[in-house]
Amino acid sequence: MSVLEKVKATLGAYGENDVRSVLHDDHEIIRKLAKELAETDSAARRKSVLRELKPFLTAHSRSEEAAVYAPLMELRNSLDSRQAGNEGMVEHNLADIVVQRLANTADASSDMWRAHAKVLHEALEHHIKEEEGKMFEEIGEHFSEEEREAMAARFIAGKEKLLKPARQKPAPRKRAVAASA
Repeated sequence: MSVLEKVKATLGAYGENDVRSVLHDDHEIIRKLAKELAETDSAARRKSVLRELKPFLTAHSRSEEAAVYAPLMELRNSLDSRQAGNEGMVEHNLADIVVQRLANTADASSDMWRAHAKVLHEALEHHIKEEEGKMFEEIGEHFSEEEREAMAARFIAGKEKLLKPARQKPAPRKRAVAASA
């Protein structure tokens, strides 16, 4: 890695179209939502935050796996890059499991729901910190500016494609209750 890339990685100073900047912006949204999910006291608000977090996190994860992790895992000359990609895939899978458990638990005020939300928040914080350190360094070391911009474009396109169906879902209709005579 060039000295300039090391400085950029340390400072987190990337070009606007660099995949690392795009990922960082998403990470900030994920951090905010995960923190609120874990800390809010209202069960209704928890469910609302989960409805917002789940499709966003899923689209982010699948797009990142395709646009970033896959190229990292294809680098035969870099064990660190392959490990970063593989570890990221495993961490995404674990987050998917916890998010699905939250979605399948009806009582958002239960102790178990709260425990899952807290663990998810902590796991995402760890994952993001590791990714923005080690993985971002690997991206800077092994991919040119043009390649990083192409990764960003693929990531954004993939995420938008996955989010589009979630945005188009009609709101659930309330069933009319027939008045009894």
